Amino acid sequence: MNSDFHIKYYPNVRFLVDGSNAGFVRQLKVAFAENPDYDYKTVSPDSHEILPVAFSAEHKTMLSHLYIMINKGYLAIPEKFDKLIISLRTAQANEYSLDKKQSSYDDSLDALRLSLKGYLIE
Repeated sequence: MNSDFHIKYYPNVRFLVDGSNAGFVRQLKVAFAENPDYDYKTVSPDSHEILPVAFSAEHKTMLSHLYIMINKGYLAIPEKFDKLIISLRTAQANEYSLDKKQSSYDDSLDALRLSLKGYLIE
């Protein structure tokens, strides 16, 4: 992989990844010529391209953000993403904590929550 490909063609792209697999995050950081010995507290879009997200700390905020995006009509999901639609229809939460045992395709829902993290609304 050419480590400067993304800089040349997509300079403003950041990659949000699930931070629970530290080994994978380190591999990505090495591939993108970033320091693999990162500290969550210092990772920011201003200084990093690989942005690990700690679901354990941010899951409630991300679910709340998803809820707001849907209720304000900012989210449109094409019908071909049937598993994602099913995950949204079956999602059960208690005080913004997703009950994964009651929700189908929870990985799809997690991916959606992660992808929406880059969008700020007021």
